Order: sequence, then structure tokens, then C-alpha cells
Amino acid sequence: MTKPQQSLNLKNMIAGLGNLYDGFTAGTYPTGIDEEHIWFVDSNMDKTGDGQSWDSAYLTVQEAITANNATIDWSATPMRYGVIFVAPGVYDENLTPAYYCYIIGCGIRGTDTSAEIHPTTGVCLTGTLLGAVLLNLRFEVNEAVDCLDIGICNNSEIAGCVFTNGAAVAATALSTENCTHLHFHHNWVESGQTTGMKHGLYFSGGANKYAHNIHVHDNSIMTTDTGVWIEDTCTASEARIGPFNMIRCSGGSSKGVDDNQGGSVVYGNWIRANDAIEHAGGASFTIGNSVVNNVTGAKETTGS
Repeated sequence: MTKPQQSLNLKNMIAGLGNLYDGFTAGTYPTGIDEEHIWFVDSNMDKTGDGQSWDSAYLTVQEAITANNATIDWSATPMRYGVIFVAPGVYDENLTPAYYCYIIGCGIRGTDTSAEIHPTTGVCLTGTLLGAVLLNLRFEVNEAVDCLDIGICNNSEIAGCVFTNGAAVAATALSTENCTHLHFHHNWVESGQTTGMKHGLYFSGGANKYAHNIHVHDNSIMTTDTGVWIEDTCTASEARIGPFNMIRCSGGSSKGVDDNQGGSVVYGNWIRANDAIEHAGGASFTIGNSVVNNVTGAKETTGS
């Protein structure tokens, strides 16, 4: 494939992801990206290449992440972004994050047609997420761990991804201690196992830790314990949970949204749990949610 043909195909592919990410427009790369910072990953290749095309793709996602991070000019304003395209396949990897980079799965949602990060043991990705966009990827774990274990999660976006467990274990989709400006939308937290996922999003907090200016919307979250948990030591200033999250928590003491700090606004969601919404801020922070508390349903128009 010639460079112009490859470039055109990539731009069309990016444009096709417009429903997941508004920054993609037909015929263009996302803002701040040039063709020198694009890598390809395909686990089905016979041997690893230089990552510069599908015909010479890397075998592992981590190779592409390492290549991207090596190109970052930390003094640049604005920052230049890289793109990693991941072909459908199962990637048995424990990843460390890419910075200022889009990681895009090129498959279709499902167990055999997606770009699946599925380590034999441990978490899918751990470390600091900074300026990263994760699109159309499947994250699957075999142990009671976090799919994404992110200590610091800043200025990042996760969209169109699937989080699940490959064995009957109580796993968590995303856990983070300190998070600002996270956009989490159009994702699925799901399980086909007898033991479902335990938590969707878990903001554990601590002294001077945040879930600041996060936006969680349009997700399907099915767990046994909690859909969205915010610890009382985690400052959830300007956090928005909604609209259009469908949260179903099946455990006997489950909570759909549990904001122990009380700073988030929870609005326009459909939630089923033993206790659909528990919010330290009170009813003025919960608006227009349709809830089922312990099999009793209600449309809440003035708060929870």
C-alpha cells in the first residue's frame, strides 16, 4: 500500500469513529496529529515490524506505546498527539500508559471481533493516564483486579470500550485515586460470568485527591456492588454523572451511585440497585433520575 493510499484509508477509518469521538471529522486527522506519529499493531503478524504500516505492524500494543512516548516533546505548546491503531485480536499484555495519544481498536464490539487487551494475570493497564484517548477497545481480566488501575488520571477520554471479566471474579472496570477532567462515555461494563463485575468506576481518593470535572454519561454499567463510587476523601468538584447512564447493580447491599463526598451532580440516569443513589450532598445534587430501590421504582423529579 502506498503512503497516500494508507493515509486516505486511515482518515476514512477515523471519520467512521465520529459517533464515539466528536473530535474526528471526515478527511482529517484529529487536531494535533501528523503522519509521523502513527503506529500500527497486529498480533496476527508473523513477526514484529517497525510499526509504520499494517504490513510492518508491531505485534504488541506496548511496543507502540513505547514508540509514542519516545517522541513526546514535553516542552511543546500545544502538545502533539500520536495515534495507535490496534487490529482485532487478543493481546495478552499488562500495559503501561501512552501519553498524549489516541489508542484505537479497529474491530467490532464482541468477543471474537474486537481489539482485546486480555492479560493472563493482572490488570490490563496500570500507571498514569495523561492526555490519553482510549477508543473501541475491550479490556478483560481473569482475576479480582482493576481492568484499568490508574493512580493519576488527568485530561483523558475513554469511549466505546468494553470492560469485563474472563473468569467468575469480582473485578472493577476503572479505579483511580486522583482524577481530573476525565470524559467517560458510551462504554459497557458487563459480564457473562456467574460472578459479575464488582464496581464500574471507583474513585478512591485520599488527602488532596480529586474526581474533579469528570463527566460520566451514556454508559451501560452492570455490576454486583456499585456502579459509580466516590470516596468521602475524594473531592468531586464539578463532577457530572449523567445523563443516560443505565446502571444495574444486583447485589443485596448494592448502590448505583454512591457519592460519599457529596460534590457531584447526578442527573437523568436509569438506576436499579438496592439503594439506587446515596449522596452526601442531598437531594439538590440529584435531578430527574429514574430509579428502582430494592425492586420499588420511581421517577424522581426533585432529587434523590
